[in-house]
Amino acid sequence: MNKKNLKSKKGFTLVELMVVVAIIGVLTSVAIPNFRRYQAKSKTSEAKIQLAGIYSAQTTMQSDYDHFATCLLKAGFTAPVNNYYAVGHSATANAANTLVRGEGGDCPNGDTFQWAAAKNVGGVAVTTAVHTAQLAAIVDATGETFTASAVGYIDSNNNTAGAASIWSIDDTKAVTQNRIGY
Repeated sequence: MNKKNLKSKKGFTLVELMVVVAIIGVLTSVAIPNFRRYQAKSKTSEAKIQLAGIYSAQTTMQSDYDHFATCLLKAGFTAPVNNYYAVGHSATANAANTLVRGEGGDCPNGDTFQWAAAKNVGGVAVTTAVHTAQLAAIVDATGETFTASAVGYIDSNNNTAGAASIWSIDDTKAVTQNRIGY
């Protein structure tokens, strides 16, 4: 072999490869946390959609029977499926439900007023007990006001009750993010 052939060989040196690996490592260390944060933030749209559905069902109930109540299925709320957030009210409001029945509505005290989360994040899903404990989301006894909430684990690093994402909506349509959760 002559010298010309040896110099014409193409390739990368070990130092060049190490620099490329280091650059990829730095980019990854920046990109992965940002991706996880954006992914968690996008899951919060589910909470707002579910709460908007509860608000619509409650305002329909109030316009038909002059009172808010906790019989969400009878009010027209569609039960969430495959959800990250537990949603609804913290307890049934028997007095408000009775007022709706007095106006001719079908509002049983035993009707579903909250749903647990169906999806696990880091192996854990929000139960109705966690939902109830995190935020008092109620219909008052007079059926004049209500608050509904959504509690969810949306980040595997924050999948305990004290770190859950919490949203709420009330009868004035005020949506509040009570805890970020990511």
